[in-house]
Amino acid sequence: MNPKILVLLGLVSSSCIFAQSIEGIITDKENKPTAEAEILVTKDQYKFSAITDENGVFKIPVKENGNYTLEIIKDGIKTNSESVSISGNTKKDFQIKELPAASEQKIEGVTITARKKLFERKVDRLVFNVENSVASQGIDVVEALAKTPMVRATDDAISIAGKSDIAVMVNDRLLNLSGQELINYLKTLRSDDIAKIEVITTPPAKYEAEGKSGLINIILKKNTSLGWNGSLQTSGSYYYNRPTVSTRSGASFNYQGNKISLTANLSAGDNYWENTSYNYLSGASNYWNTDTRNYNNYKYKGGNLKAEYKINDKNLVGISYNYSFSNPLEQAYNRSTIFNEEGLLEVYSDNRNKNRRNVHNTTAFYDVKLDSAGSKLSLSANLMINNSNARNFYNTVTDNTISTFTNPVSKYRIYSGQADLEKNFTKIKTEAGLKYTRIKNDSEFNFFNIENGQFIINTDRTNTFLYNEENYAAYASANYKINEQWDAKAGLRYEYTTLEGISLNDNSSAKINYGKFFPTAYISYKPNENNAFSLNYSRRITRPYFGNLNPFRYYTSEFEYSTGNPYLLPAFSDNFEFGYVLKNNLNITLYYNYNKDNWDRIQVLEGNTKYSIVKNFYNENQAGINISYNYNKLKWLESNIFVNGFYAKSKSYLPEAVAAPAGYGANLNIDNNFFLNKDKTVTLMLGIWADLPNRDGNTYYYSNASVYTGFKLNLMQKKLLINLYLNDILNTNRWKGVEYYPDYDVQYGGKGITRNVYLSVTYKFGNNNIQGATKQIKFEESSRAGGNGSN
Repeated sequence: MNPKILVLLGLVSSSCIFAQSIEGIITDKENKPTAEAEILVTKDQYKFSAITDENGVFKIPVKENGNYTLEIIKDGIKTNSESVSISGNTKKDFQIKELPAASEQKIEGVTITARKKLFERKVDRLVFNVENSVASQGIDVVEALAKTPMVRATDDAISIAGKSDIAVMVNDRLLNLSGQELINYLKTLRSDDIAKIEVITTPPAKYEAEGKSGLINIILKKNTSLGWNGSLQTSGSYYYNRPTVSTRSGASFNYQGNKISLTANLSAGDNYWENTSYNYLSGASNYWNTDTRNYNNYKYKGGNLKAEYKINDKNLVGISYNYSFSNPLEQAYNRSTIFNEEGLLEVYSDNRNKNRRNVHNTTAFYDVKLDSAGSKLSLSANLMINNSNARNFYNTVTDNTISTFTNPVSKYRIYSGQADLEKNFTKIKTEAGLKYTRIKNDSEFNFFNIENGQFIINTDRTNTFLYNEENYAAYASANYKINEQWDAKAGLRYEYTTLEGISLNDNSSAKINYGKFFPTAYISYKPNENNAFSLNYSRRITRPYFGNLNPFRYYTSEFEYSTGNPYLLPAFSDNFEFGYVLKNNLNITLYYNYNKDNWDRIQVLEGNTKYSIVKNFYNENQAGINISYNYNKLKWLESNIFVNGFYAKSKSYLPEAVAAPAGYGANLNIDNNFFLNKDKTVTLMLGIWADLPNRDGNTYYYSNASVYTGFKLNLMQKKLLINLYLNDILNTNRWKGVEYYPDYDVQYGGKGITRNVYLSVTYKFGNNNIQGATKQIKFEESSRAGGNGSN
């Protein structure tokens, strides 16, 4: 409600009762009127308040003359507290004092009725204040991310619109999880525990230069009391016209004591999906058409335990352990028609792959506060162990049947240690740090021919690949607050990498050494409360997944295989952004990216053999605009709208691939929440997302879209949360594209069982204000272990 209306209603209702008052104008340090500040006057048991209008004017009727304590509260922070004497109609103006530098505390027991900001533009990131969005309450973190500007989140992946390969942090510490393990963990967190989500599209020097798409930082609410709480969650998806369901169950526990904080999570699931796809290669005198049906069952279980111990007010230590186990079953049935100068060949093939993956992540940290200005030193160490053992059976049928068995065994070991120093001065905040990482991957690929039920090893296709990588990094950055309107930040990071890949089968090796600087720069301008501008630059690197470096040949039939490339190099990107936020709910970002030495898969045809390999082969220019808007003018509706439009142009420098034609693309998300009761505990949801045609490298992607609806219930004082969704109502979610090559094009596409009914139930018990152990450890390299042989 408009502050003017609040003031008017208060005056009308009290003018006949109170004959004395205090009124005046509130200004900031530059004598400009301060709007939406709360004024509180108290005397003994009496308490009266009002909110300033856009001209900074307030008037508070009081019950009797006398000496009162007057306090000014802006954005939940107390700025002024002084004694005033009220006699009759007293007039007095006030100027807001500068906020305390080291101990800003929100006022306890005071209801702030001024509307808080929903979006905020910081010097190096966009902030979405989740706690101020009614529509974002009572859901899990994956669903909350889906409502965040510029972010798309599903049960399969999380990305920033127009980008991919993002990393996720909690409380400014990167999660050492990726893929399905990351999704499973985020679903154990509730949006009610989140204060804000930060979208960092051009990460500063403090963070790894890895990844061209940026970071998402989830900030949890601070612990406000001692005690414990827990929650139980269960969910399931029923697929349209399919005799199966996917299920997920989990439990969490949090404890907060004077010294110790604990958090524990357990989860288990049984996810099922299937799809049909095609891959049609056609040239002037040949073609290779393949139709495929896939059936997949992903079973998993995992747990997480975090512990923090507060030695004293300056020293904090902690440890975290994550474990996940999965044994996905993947089955595929293929029919291929091959035509070339050798004639026509009909091929049927199938495979049944069973993989067992055990992943252990252990992290430890020590934080020490150095002074009252917030300076601190952080030390951390990380260890990741990832063991994978697969049993894959293949059959190829032409005039006769060829059966094979493969046993890929992979053992990833990642070790890292780092030190980060933050030193704060009056107007300057500095950061510096060092990091060392070692990555070791020993992989065996055992290949057997099956003849008369006997497994006979095929030494030509069996191989052992040894991979070793070391990364050394150092960074420094400084944030300078020029004045109340201008803020600047700059940093420089240096990373030096040595890597070696050894293939024992052919006695070959590849050694690569490189060192690169990664500068970052930011400047922001905020002329007033309603407008904020920013200009950012960063340089990034995207290193290949381990699987993309492995030269093993993964045969799906006697005629098709995929292979890695030990000579694959990292890709680099330069990113520029200009951002604007209007009235804290409209965000506009203009961006330009130059990407060099990008890599992707290339499909190669050699007679009756087709294979795919990942290569560096193109550079790309991309420029665009994305717009986010939150509409909350009506009490019964909150809408989040996001549009991303861009122009992309790629240039291939390898003769094996032809760049897709340059052109435009766009993404659209509209998320509507209709509140069906006054307390907003019953919500009807209706949304749509769409991708317009776009291009990347040598691939042109066709349009795609999906519509969803559902209900959200918050019952028993938000202890019982029920969500019911109907996803992909029109059954339109599918993928389709074309890859361009000199002598042929490849049309591909597919459709999964995306139309489903999803139900989730969460019950919370104990003290809801407890978050437990919330620290996370930087461990960015763990995400690279999640890749496979093709991109």
